Amino acid sequence: MSKESVKKVLVVDDDDLLRDFYVKVIKGEGFETVSASNGDEAIEELHKNNDFALAIVDLLMPIRTGWELIEYMKEEEKYKDIPIIALTGLAASFDEFQRVEEVCESVMHKGKFELSEFIDIINRIVK
Repeated sequence: MSKESVKKVLVVDDDDLLRDFYVKVIKGEGFETVSASNGDEAIEELHKNNDFALAIVDLLMPIRTGWELIEYMKEEEKYKDIPIIALTGLAASFDEFQRVEEVCESVMHKGKFELSEFIDIINRIVK
């Protein structure tokens, strides 16, 4: 596989251990990863590389929340078509959950999903 054909995944989570875990899993599937620990860092990475095949975004983060990042991406022409998997550790209200589901490919609850399901969703979206 040539360097150009390797798909790139943006991983955004303020939890270092979880972010590193997601990166390891995603790299294990043969994808390149770029990490950010908050929404502002993620936006910097988007400006540097706008060729992401997928963004995995934690909804609850300091500085700029995952939801604010998702809204930014959906409003910007060059990022609006990047598929997003939203991750949440909190039980959102039905309205919030529905709003996130409308703009994201998938919403997964941290600690409540099977690793195989996570990998399957990533592969389904990216390949």
